[in-house]
Amino acid sequence: MSKGKGGSMHVLTKTVFGCHIIVGAGVPIGAGIAFAAKYIQKSEHRDVDQGEIFEAFNTTRLWNLPYVFAVCENNQYGIGTSIERSCVNPVFCTRGDTIPGIQANGMNVIATRQATAFAKRWVVEFVHVPLL
Repeated sequence: MSKGKGGSMHVLTKTVFGCHIIVGAGVPIGAGIAFAAKYIQKSEHRDVDQGEIFEAFNTTRLWNLPYVFAVCENNQYGIGTSIERSCVNPVFCTRGDTIPGIQANGMNVIATRQATAFAKRWVVEFVHVPLL
């Protein structure tokens, strides 16, 4: 771990691959990791307005990969622009096209824990398709 140096965008462990300084850059990497997990038949599990994200949405759904796309932090701004000025649809959990989505109150620890547990069960045990 980075021991807190550099903030939340620099988290890296042997099982956490997707926290990158460039918002959204980890999504295609995560899709690749999900593909690898499915390809080698492992059940282990390993960011919104960029083209790579929608490409990853499409690919994970096309191949029914066990992937949870998580918008874990929404401060209502993308860098310095408010979502009202930059997004047609600011309800991120509905923007996955063919990927179903859920929304939870990220300020409520219990709700977040329940949503995370549901998301994991969704992709690993039940439906085996991505979830936003």
